Amino acid sequence: MHKTAALAIVALAIVACGQDATSEQPESNAATANTLMTANTLMVEAPAWEPFIDDRPAYQGFGSLSQETSQLVAVVKGQIQVFETASTDSPKLTLEAKTILRTRTVLAVVEEVSEHWVEVLLPIRPNGSTGFVRSQDVYLYAIDGLITVDLSDRTLTYTIGDDEIVSTTVAIGSPANPTPTGSFYITDNVTLSNPNSPWGPHAFGLSARSETITEFNGGDGIIGIHGTNNAASIGDAASLGCVRLPNDVITLLHGIVPIGTPVEIRA
Repeated sequence: MHKTAALAIVALAIVACGQDATSEQPESNAATANTLMTANTLMVEAPAWEPFIDDRPAYQGFGSLSQETSQLVAVVKGQIQVFETASTDSPKLTLEAKTILRTRTVLAVVEEVSEHWVEVLLPIRPNGSTGFVRSQDVYLYAIDGLITVDLSDRTLTYTIGDDEIVSTTVAIGSPANPTPTGSFYITDNVTLSNPNSPWGPHAFGLSARSETITEFNGGDGIIGIHGTNNAASIGDAASLGCVRLPNDVITLLHGIVPIGTPVEIRA
């Protein structure tokens, strides 16, 4: 779906859920290099759009949404200020135009859009944080798909409307480093420079953050959905919080799932 172009990363901190929980270092090392991916492990395939996510038409009003479950996505035009409420004078934070993985920052819309403001879900701690951005600072798109992760069944399903596109068994976080539950969205879609890495050939970055791994080299513990070089772990509670898929499945999803797609993770 996306035209892509490879580019190098210079800074990255993402939970290294490709590592098995059973093979972790002693607790004193739990937030060190063994638990986090570093920049030199990745090449990123960033959508070659400028400034849009993909070739979907720009949002033109609620009447244009093609599914009852459609999700609006706000694509930032540049560095953007986020406010606590629509009546707050000073911003509570500023988001850069690109993520740590060097793709354009997108924000999931959580409420109706007004003439001046858009309420959005934020890719920050704590999980579930929201804020308001100015309508003039974003482009709006409709995303029709939904990824649902069921931690009890250890399954992932990708649906568009009533149509089930993909369903697969997954590995989830260990009891010591559980996969967080809640409503999130895909912030990035990356390709690993080594397809046989612990994270497989591709990975999605999520707005979700690990609740047990909180910092590494100034970066956050980003939860992801990715492949694996340990196929035997699929179906187990084996990761450090990420959702681990068979490589053929993450490869399929990498090509068809737009950035901004909502992700529901259920207990």
